[in-house]
Amino acid sequence: MLKSDADGRRADGRIRSVLAYNGQIPGPPIVICEGDELLVNFKNNITGNMTNVDGSSNVTTLHFHGIREKTRPWSDGVPFVSQCPITPEGQDHPKNRNPFPFPYGFNTDVDGAPAGTYWYHSHVGAQRTNGAYGALIIKEKGTYAIVEENIIDDPANTLVLQEWYESSTNQVPVSLLVNGNGRIGELINTGDDEQITAHLKGKGACFNLTENKHFHPDNFTTNYTEFHVKPGYQYRFRVIGAISQNLPLRLSIENHTFTAIAMDSRNIQPVTNLTDLWLAAGERYDILVNTTEEYDQSGMAYKIKVIGYTDQPDNHCPLCTIAWLKYPKQYIDYTYVTDSACTGFHLPSPLRTLNPVPNKYTAWKNRIKYPHWKYPSTIGGIFIADLREPKSKSKSTITNLANTQYIEFDGNITFNGLRMSYPPVPFLLQDPADATNRCGSECNGPPPFTKCTTKNPATCTANKYCNCQHVVKEPWASVNVPWVEIVLVNNNKVAAAHPIHQHGGWYWVVGEGQFEIDINSTYIKHLDQNCTAKKNCLPRNFDNPPPKDTIQVPPGGYAIIRTKLDNAGTWIFHCHINYHVTIGMAMVLQVGESNLKHQDWCTGPLERNVECETPPPPPGGGPTTINWYLNMENAERCVAPGTTVTFSWEKKDHNVNILLNEKDYEHCIVKNTTKSSGDYFWTAPKELDGTVPETYYFACGRGGGYHCMAGMKAKIHVRTACT
Repeated sequence: MLKSDADGRRADGRIRSVLAYNGQIPGPPIVICEGDELLVNFKNNITGNMTNVDGSSNVTTLHFHGIREKTRPWSDGVPFVSQCPITPEGQDHPKNRNPFPFPYGFNTDVDGAPAGTYWYHSHVGAQRTNGAYGALIIKEKGTYAIVEENIIDDPANTLVLQEWYESSTNQVPVSLLVNGNGRIGELINTGDDEQITAHLKGKGACFNLTENKHFHPDNFTTNYTEFHVKPGYQYRFRVIGAISQNLPLRLSIENHTFTAIAMDSRNIQPVTNLTDLWLAAGERYDILVNTTEEYDQSGMAYKIKVIGYTDQPDNHCPLCTIAWLKYPKQYIDYTYVTDSACTGFHLPSPLRTLNPVPNKYTAWKNRIKYPHWKYPSTIGGIFIADLREPKSKSKSTITNLANTQYIEFDGNITFNGLRMSYPPVPFLLQDPADATNRCGSECNGPPPFTKCTTKNPATCTANKYCNCQHVVKEPWASVNVPWVEIVLVNNNKVAAAHPIHQHGGWYWVVGEGQFEIDINSTYIKHLDQNCTAKKNCLPRNFDNPPPKDTIQVPPGGYAIIRTKLDNAGTWIFHCHINYHVTIGMAMVLQVGESNLKHQDWCTGPLERNVECETPPPPPGGGPTTINWYLNMENAERCVAPGTTVTFSWEKKDHNVNILLNEKDYEHCIVKNTTKSSGDYFWTAPKELDGTVPETYYFACGRGGGYHCMAGMKAKIHVRTACT
């Protein structure tokens, strides 16, 4: 644990607790070339009581976002999926399950890592929210393939974008950072528990503006990031969305347009004359900026403007920041700071926007479709499904379909009503697999593996939310490789445009759609199966569809993706909004099977069938969150004095009651049956002085105790040190 009190990690100038790789935010950029092999000897040196907002502990991992890890699935860096989390004690811990230091890495040639823009980050709790992230760039061996003249491709021209929070335990977004640098003006966001919860859930919230007591206009400790350019060249800029929560960011460059040439590490057919670009959590774009000969040599440097809105989808309550694009002889105004209204960030029409946040049906309906966006003067929004990959992908390959899975999101932030829990032995290291608490689907049989069965544990019942180990199991193949298709259905028109990320490789986006009416997976299945062919009735494009590893799924809409089943391992598939994945909006795409001939995967130096020394996180949220729903497992939490615990639910059909004693808790003696809407907030006493209890009991009183008996009760211990 460090403080933001030294060069390289000052962030927005306020001093707060941070997590930093090699003492800096972002972590040091990793730049290698095609044909290289990367080895990172990783040590966990987290010290002190670094508390994240979700209560995650001081264990950690390292994930290379976008790298397939084709021969090293054990190096994917996901706790309880590909490895045990790494403890601070390392090799000195008596139950250490990992090599020390942990040898993360990959070979660009054999592990499926072509040249492109990637990034790395912790995959534990809210650690990347607190600074544990950095850029990873793989350079081409020769000249750039699409445009070869006057290209300046310097990895230093990388923009890593992140929103920054009041503290590690207070999730009020107060500033934006570009390469770890930002500032806050005279006013700063503050908020209460309800506003914070709405923001974390992805619903959006406007925060309160109050006086920034850290504002000293004559004594800034931070400067905005600077990029220095020369006229008459094309500069390649790499933009990384290291965004933590539901706060998509828009990038534009004062007095410049640009061309997008790649996204999520893969080349695309160039999209020219863009005015702006949106990124959600996990997304990356490579752009070319033409520098002009006709610039004001005595004027101020141009601003690269980055803005996001905490209240989606109406673009209310902005946060913004800049970086400088400086030509020779131009000056930089080092007294400049963005104001709370983000004056000057409104883009005048007409706009030509790439990847707009897909939360407005009218924008989707009026989008620029392929191939019309190829005309540089065409104005409007350009969505992912209308982009194209430059290389020809044979229709006969991507149409070799194994099976189709339908995954529906809902208001309780799950996949198909299943909230992900994790096993004490990581999925990858189970030999054979332990299916005791698994749910999801299993696809077997001879190629093309079209026979799938749904499997749920006995604790999962119809129409009820369920905590289980959600796995979609598919066979691995090395020849005539089939593809699995997943139809992602975002059924809530006012939900977040969930950015869904797949580990272990890219998927190809073959379809996307949005509706004005309420939808669900039943409706989408009907549209997709109600035609002569009885399948694939929704529009699909197999003519060079675009590859992605993270896509925003439209609220009230769907996205259709296809993944090649040639990478054996257990790969997490999750929403990249940090709060959403930590409370269980995830599943595992298992390709192949351990201890089965021709289906096994490599586990490298990791030991199989040994439980991790650290238990998996509770599926009902971290220590400060309890997801409150019928048929849940009884919740038990340990929190520090003064901690606020959130009981979270959606519909007006539950309540929370503080019970007098353990007997009432055990027998569900609760009298209040009034139903109310979530959320409910309870704050532990600030001091344990012997006059207040150290354990508290809670239950839902609906149904005359029925909800309590159906799992809706919680026990919270208040301790100065939780173990």
